[in-house]
Amino acid sequence: VVPPFDLQEIPRAMHKNYMSKSAVLMEKWFAGALNYSLTDTDEKAEINQNGQPYPASMYDLTTIKLDWALNFRRAKEQYDALINTAIRNPNAMHQLAVILDRYKRSSVELDAWQLGGKSLKNLHRHFQFQFIGVESSLSQKINQFLVSNASNSGTPDDLTGALGSFNFYAAIAYAKFNDSATVAELKGVYVYIRDNYTFTDKPGETSQYLGHWSRSGVIIVPYDAAAGIVNKPWLPYLDYPVAVGDTRIPGNIHYPVKNSSFRQWQRTHNRGGDFVIYSDYRFVPIYPPMRVYL
Repeated sequence: VVPPFDLQEIPRAMHKNYMSKSAVLMEKWFAGALNYSLTDTDEKAEINQNGQPYPASMYDLTTIKLDWALNFRRAKEQYDALINTAIRNPNAMHQLAVILDRYKRSSVELDAWQLGGKSLKNLHRHFQFQFIGVESSLSQKINQFLVSNASNSGTPDDLTGALGSFNFYAAIAYAKFNDSATVAELKGVYVYIRDNYTFTDKPGETSQYLGHWSRSGVIIVPYDAAAGIVNKPWLPYLDYPVAVGDTRIPGNIHYPVKNSSFRQWQRTHNRGGDFVIYSDYRFVPIYPPMRVYL
């Protein structure tokens, strides 16, 4: 007889496996009031199941720091790509022109932080113009899966546990308009992480596999992980607990966990709050300034 498993044991297992950020964020989710979005569109707009904006308690502004994320090489590579190339590509320049056109004034310097009421949420909503993903593309997911299997027996690291696939964003910091307000010079940008901590699956897709968990830790069953990456259905005989060692020891039995497992927990307990993560933000000067034609 396989003993039952409580999802609320996962944060404790994360702490044991040096996934401290992951544990803190999951504990916050379990402790939160019931909050989730019914559609991807609502999730992007931060509208919950009642058709209301997410309450203030559903924003985490302190747990994730840029310095922490940039300690992971794959995150640092994408951060550098955002600063060095992505903010200068044609799509980004077009979006910059659209945003700056709303605020153009002759010989005026735009201070986006002040205009946004010194709120990162408002800065993101009104002045964000480019982003770049970490583990967001299929190739990135496969590469990270292979790296994890080679370096850590398939166990995800704290960055994956905390944020999964996430984005670095760039928002306008300072811009100066010329006398005729036909050209703006972008003098600097703010860079930050924003991520939805959610267990939402896209309609018609396989529920995302999150590993086999026990009170002691996590293992990745290779076929399950690969199936989740490429969105293939699970084989029925793989959707079962896996024992490592003596099966009489509860911590040796690992249970398959998917996004749908957390949605089921929400329905059972009428709790569990999806929330939005913002990291701290960093000012990145641009020299020489980027010229944007309006």
